[in-house]
Amino acid sequence: MNRLPVSGWIVCATGLALGIIGDVLLRSSDAPALSFFLFITACAIAAVVLQRRARRELSGEARALLGVGIAFAAMLAWRDAEMLKLTALAGAALAFAVPAFRAGDAWARRAGVGEYVIAMASAGMHAAFGALAALASIDWGEVRVQSQGSLAARRAFAMVRGVALALPLLVVFGGLLIAADAVFAQMVASALRVDLDTIASHVLLIGFLTWFVTGALSGFLLGTGRPIPEDFMPRGGKIGIGEIGVALGLVALLFAAFIAVQFRYLFGGATLVEVTPGLTYAEYARRGFFELLAVVLLSLPLLLGADWLLRRESARDDRVFRVIAGMHVLLLIAIAISAFQRMRIYTAVYGLTEDRFYATAMLILISVVLLWFAATVLRNRRHSFAFGTLVATFVAGFTLMVVNPDAVIARTNIDRAVARSGEPAFDVVHAKSLSADAVPVLIERLSELDHGAQCAIAKRLLERYPPDEGLSFRNWNWSLARAKRLIREHERELSAAAARGC
Repeated sequence: MNRLPVSGWIVCATGLALGIIGDVLLRSSDAPALSFFLFITACAIAAVVLQRRARRELSGEARALLGVGIAFAAMLAWRDAEMLKLTALAGAALAFAVPAFRAGDAWARRAGVGEYVIAMASAGMHAAFGALAALASIDWGEVRVQSQGSLAARRAFAMVRGVALALPLLVVFGGLLIAADAVFAQMVASALRVDLDTIASHVLLIGFLTWFVTGALSGFLLGTGRPIPEDFMPRGGKIGIGEIGVALGLVALLFAAFIAVQFRYLFGGATLVEVTPGLTYAEYARRGFFELLAVVLLSLPLLLGADWLLRRESARDDRVFRVIAGMHVLLLIAIAISAFQRMRIYTAVYGLTEDRFYATAMLILISVVLLWFAATVLRNRRHSFAFGTLVATFVAGFTLMVVNPDAVIARTNIDRAVARSGEPAFDVVHAKSLSADAVPVLIERLSELDHGAQCAIAKRLLERYPPDEGLSFRNWNWSLARAKRLIREHERELSAAAARGC
């Protein structure tokens, strides 16, 4: 077993300290906010400090990725939408898992997709079981020698031994004194009253966080990418261009036939829907968008797998594959444009929701990755594909934070309701479900809605974000704090709107 580059007891003690810090910060039933950012940042700092203690220098790439992870964690204290919080947590986990794969060395720029997948899985495995490596690395003889040579350790052990000697004496004499005086007995009983459930919850949370963090730190110090025997490594280059060419060619023909036969249907838009008997907007957009999104999503691993499996016996084989794969990319971009058009029409009529917004964002991201696939893999620059995709994913995550989806959704739906008063009414139920990120838009444009919508939204805002109720440091969030401030400033108008009756 590989030993840790620093003493195992130091890693375990660091994990325990972070577990106690986590118990203080994360003991809240609210959604992740400032407390999670502080805890994640503390873990990142601990990893860097332990690396320096091991006299290892982090690569510039590792430092940059750790910075990206901390930046994603900071988003937990910025945005309030649940999907954005999940995005922030996922982004932070991804950014921390990559440098841990090679113990802080640079490797990601020229890595393949398979190595990224292994890095993610290995990081999870080490977080779950890596604490065993730290425990196994503890040299108890060294601990004993160090404790004997340390004045502070000797004093601490002396105090522990003194407490152990005093316990039976306290029990005997304390029992006699309690029996002698009822008032003293009541005072002792009050002082010793213990909430076992609370103690158990603290112990469990500290234990879980200590185990998890110790495992993650051990993986970061050792490197989660342990050598894999060559016999167990999957090998590509197994299938010839004939088989792959036929398979991909038939799929490309299917895509082409779909686009050719239904070209007018795919790109006809609202006009076609209006003139086609029995065809509604819901059938046109809802039934088509998510299926087309699935086609685009599934096609990328298909192309990557085909490139990996291809047995390149000659330069001609590679040229044929590039032509067929390039056709796939072009057809998939056409299908992505069709899906985007469907969603645009559906949103214009029925409004925007989180599912529709994030599905569209995913479609845009996968389209960018497809174009990147064509620019790298199909031009014999495969080593650049995985890292470019990682960067695109990070950029997409940060872009979502800046764009503020819930505010966009609220603004879009209000614009639609104002512009199309004769169409389906403003979706009050959905507007009430939006996070604090949407509160500024809802308050600013509340007067543009009908009285029923104003009443319902005003009541919901006053109930969900009581103006007289503050935020603790654990659940502090910039969007939440801003929402409460705006509601305090507009409390009179909101109360008046809510008093009109819904």
